[in-house]
Amino acid sequence: MNNVHRQFVLNLICLSFLVKLCSTYSYTDVDILYKNLTSGYNKQIRPVIDQSEITYIDSSFNIITVQDISEVQGTVTLSGFFSFSWIDKNLAWNPADHNNIYTMDFPENVLWKPPMVNGNAAKNIKIMTVENMMLAVQEDGRVLFFPGDSFTFTCDIDSSKFPFDTQICTMDILTWGYSNETLVFNDGLVATDLMGTNSGWELSSATITGNVFGKLAIPGVEVKFNFKRRSYFFIMNLLLPVNFLGFLNIFVFILPQESGERIGFSITALLAVVVFITIAEDILPATATPKLAALYELLIQDMALSGCIVISVILSSRIYYQKDQQAIPEWIRKCVGFKFCCCNKKHPYFNRHLTEPNSVHVLKSTDKIKVDLQKDENTNELTWETVSKFWDTVSLCFYLLWFIVGNMKFFIDTL
Repeated sequence: MNNVHRQFVLNLICLSFLVKLCSTYSYTDVDILYKNLTSGYNKQIRPVIDQSEITYIDSSFNIITVQDISEVQGTVTLSGFFSFSWIDKNLAWNPADHNNIYTMDFPENVLWKPPMVNGNAAKNIKIMTVENMMLAVQEDGRVLFFPGDSFTFTCDIDSSKFPFDTQICTMDILTWGYSNETLVFNDGLVATDLMGTNSGWELSSATITGNVFGKLAIPGVEVKFNFKRRSYFFIMNLLLPVNFLGFLNIFVFILPQESGERIGFSITALLAVVVFITIAEDILPATATPKLAALYELLIQDMALSGCIVISVILSSRIYYQKDQQAIPEWIRKCVGFKFCCCNKKHPYFNRHLTEPNSVHVLKSTDKIKVDLQKDENTNELTWETVSKFWDTVSLCFYLLWFIVGNMKFFIDTL
């Protein structure tokens, strides 16, 4: 018996679906329903029987493409369309009385709809609508409104972490002439199914929430976008080449003075960094609000580093080719002598003579070279060539430390 009853219910459901699918309505049916619904309809009045009630509007947004994000102008341009829906009780009907008509389309200038505007538009503020657009109305009086356009709105762009920056931008959609006591917008979803790929930016997340704006409590929705810059291009074309040139330039102090290539090498590296900075001017955001881009600071640092290296190489060459007859200042002797003193303390023969000053050592034939080296180290003779090598060692350590600290600061600020 239960099986017979279950089969009867299934047949009844299938029959109802078939009746619904097979039912057709004519032009006359639609015309009669259209005239019945629009007769006496006033689109200037909010569509509730009791005007003290609140009209609740569901909202969502569909992104089609992100066209441009301008750091200089502080604007975002994207295209898409909204989906707003609300209940208009004046437009409800019984499908059984109208040959099973469940949905009808009405011109947008016939029905009431909330006057929506882009509150933070970068250009003209205008009512959001599309000429000759149709509004879909369902049997229960739910109206579906799909305004679409290319939206340009303002955004506070922070490029201080360029090229690893993320931007949070909001588009404020307001209802002109209404308050939150009459209209309330519900939270919705932001759909990216139709969205194309932007070569410069990636949309990390997006939300749409109902909000109240200003002291006048204007109802509307806030669409929040989280954009992340695609940084691979800038890493491969700016960050790595400039860092490699800066790092390579430091090793100019290892080249021997006799090669005659030190000054030319350092100047070439400096000019290469300047060329990269010139190229970067067309790529980097031309703004310093609220802070200069970190990559731009790194480029300026590498240029300053290369410039100082050129000066240090010139000074090193000047010192190296000084005549030995010219006396070495005492302060230079102290600096260089402190270095050699620290190095000689680690020498085994030096330590042995410190601990056993009166001891006598039997010298073997193999110790002759060591004794000669020890005598050379303990002599007070200091040449300009030795001072030049000392200067190269100090410069190498200093600029290497400068390079490491500067890059650490860049990555700490951006990541």
